[in-house]
Amino acid sequence: MTDRDDKRTGELTDVALNALFAEAREETALPSGDLMARVLADAEEVMAQREAEEAARLSAMRPKQRHPVMEAIIAALGGWRAVAGLATAGVAGLAFGLGAPTTVTALATGSYVSDSALGIETSAGGYEIDDLMPSFYDLVTEG
Repeated sequence: MTDRDDKRTGELTDVALNALFAEAREETALPSGDLMARVLADAEEVMAQREAEEAARLSAMRPKQRHPVMEAIIAALGGWRAVAGLATAGVAGLAFGLGAPTTVTALATGSYVSDSALGIETSAGGYEIDDLMPSFYDLVTEG
């Protein structure tokens, strides 16, 4: 068989190892006051640098020149909410005007009548329900 040397040389015994761990637990290694002062000074310098970079980034994002005439017009109309409402009404008016002139005319002249007793919709002037729905073909004319 093989010969094995079970003698361990250079190792600590369990008692010596436990004494070493107990000694390490008792020691509390605190950094020196000078080291802590340098670490805190470095941290304050980094924080000041980041604040300066953030302020520079925010100032770069701001518009460089304001338009006082445009601001006065918006203020006279009632602010951005009123301008948004006017823009929406303008787009809706443009869509109604371009999209379905025959539909709006038919509804305005009263040529479309709804027969609610029968539960169906009929037309008095020769219009069917499909004629009152706006489509792309209302914009296209041949001839």
